[in-house]
Amino acid sequence: MEHTIRHDITLLDFIRGWAALLVFFHHAAILGGGPSILSGSIGHEAVNAFMLASGFLIYFQCSINKSYQNLSNRAGVKNFAIRRFFRIAPAYYLCLVVALVLAEYLGQSREAIAQVLPHTMTSMERYYISDPIENFLMHVTFLFGLFPSYAFSTPLPDWSLGLEMQFYFLFPLIFIFLRKNFALYLTILLPLMVVVWLLTKKFGITYQMPTLIVLKFHNFAAGMALAHILLNKEKVRNNLYIVVISLVFLVICNKNFVMASLFLFCLWWLRVSDSTSSNPVFSSLKFVIDNKLNKFLADISYSVYIVHLIIMLPFFAIVLDAGTLGIIQWVLNSSILFVLVLLVSFAMYKFVEIPGINLGKYFISKEKQ
Repeated sequence: MEHTIRHDITLLDFIRGWAALLVFFHHAAILGGGPSILSGSIGHEAVNAFMLASGFLIYFQCSINKSYQNLSNRAGVKNFAIRRFFRIAPAYYLCLVVALVLAEYLGQSREAIAQVLPHTMTSMERYYISDPIENFLMHVTFLFGLFPSYAFSTPLPDWSLGLEMQFYFLFPLIFIFLRKNFALYLTILLPLMVVVWLLTKKFGITYQMPTLIVLKFHNFAAGMALAHILLNKEKVRNNLYIVVISLVFLVICNKNFVMASLFLFCLWWLRVSDSTSSNPVFSSLKFVIDNKLNKFLADISYSVYIVHLIIMLPFFAIVLDAGTLGIIQWVLNSSILFVLVLLVSFAMYKFVEIPGINLGKYFISKEKQ
């Protein structure tokens, strides 16, 4: 089981790392005039993949980590909240302060890009912020995702962090019910979220970005379903039902088959990695997925995601000053930019993320004393 689980977690690491890579090149294609295949919906699908990975990892960790005590008491929930806050907040707070201080400069960079690439012009409200103190308070408390006017109001791609924090807030309650009867309560939760989603539309509540948890819960739920199946492989009929309902809501809510296909691939991976017989396809994919590069990308994926636009906007504003880029020029410049972002992200991971994680562990250990 331990050997199998290592492969499964490796797959989720692969998804996290390459999702961050896709988000980076998606934005590079938009801001640098790159290939249209990268500037389409691929960025949103990569963020959806992040959510699936998050749902899996959170459910899995809370099921096996003794410090969470199955979230069955106050101490377990408190430990969960501390660990998640100190995993997300330190790097985000640093980037938030930098982004707000540089917001006007980043806005000027964004306008310079739009002068060369007019079709990329976007709303500038998140750069020229009318009330920076209120905006800062809404973001530092992670409440921004609940309010349409603040859902997309900084230069950062932080709209998904609001979703993540809403998921963490609801998760202890969701986890209690899912542990009792996963299939039953998943069947209740998924339609319930859709009903709330439809009610927000009926009352004219619209979000510039999907920052309300009901809009993306199906992606987190798919990850939780995979974790549950991994931990309960013997419940074949029950798991089959969970697979079907997860697929139905992934297709309906995402309005495409991308996440459903990723879900099925993950499911296949869980099944084949548990098999004692050799599988040449699995062996080849394992060579691609299970390596140090992907582990490195997974480790720095959060920092890459949260910091890259702060560097990318002025970079392309300078590069595009000489005019539009050919495809080879775009590839070369995007590669140089990616190396810069990797270096900054690695520094953030080592000197901000890891100390933040360790600080969370320290507070938990103090509670036990």
